[in-house]
Order: sequence, then structure tokens, then C-alpha cells
Amino acid sequence: MLYVLEIEAMKQEITANEMLDALNKDGYIALNILFETGKSTIKNESSPVIDQIFELMKSDLTLKISIEGHTDNAGDAASNKVLSDNRAKAVMDALVAKGIDKTRMSFVGWGQEKPVADNRNEEGRAKNRRVEIVKKP
Repeated sequence: MLYVLEIEAMKQEITANEMLDALNKDGYIALNILFETGKSTIKNESSPVIDQIFELMKSDLTLKISIEGHTDNAGDAASNKVLSDNRAKAVMDALVAKGIDKTRMSFVGWGQEKPVADNRNEEGRAKNRRVEIVKKP
């Protein structure tokens, strides 16, 4: 007998208001925006996160942000730097495409330079693969 179990895509339920609260409290928020492996193509299941960043930017027209890409330590440092830069730019491009003025945003890729967790296990590497939205003055 064969059973087929259908599991829905991973969800990240975060709202624009929660993002704004974190930016005002901490100055940044780390988001789990998913990309195709080794590429800067944003996966469809991350569209709701992009939509919420858009809502955040639309709700506060004075807000300026830096979009900062980070990777784990798999692969070489130079490639990871380029990949994280391209991923951060992809997020910015998605927001520009929705109508956010690009002069309110910048992007940078840090590669594996700023880990927040241990790269020696998958759980830590997953935390290090992130995009941060940083509030700019």
C-alpha cells in the first residue's frame, strides 16, 4: 500500500508591522527569503515576504533601508560574496518592480563574513543563509 502525504510549502508569517517594530527596536530584521540553490532567483514561496517588505516601504515613505545578503560557508568565500550581493540586489529589484523608489534602498552582499550561527551543522548554516533589512538614517 502506498500513502501520499501532501505537505504545504514552508510559510513565514511576518507582517509589515512586525518588520517595522523590529527596525525601530533593533535597527534590522533577518528574513528567511528563499532562493534557488546557488542562484539569486527568489523562490515563489518567498513572495509573501517580499510583499510585506513592499507594504512596509509603502506605509512609511521616509524609511530608507539597506538590503544585506548573507550566505553560509559552503563553497568559496569569493563566490559566496558575489552570490549574496546578487541575492540582495534581486530583493531590491523585486521591490523596485513593485514601485518602490530605488533611491530609498541600497544593497550589499556580505557572503560568509557575518555568521549568526555555527556553520558546522545544517541548522546553523540555514540561519546564516539570510537577507537582512537594515534601517538607514
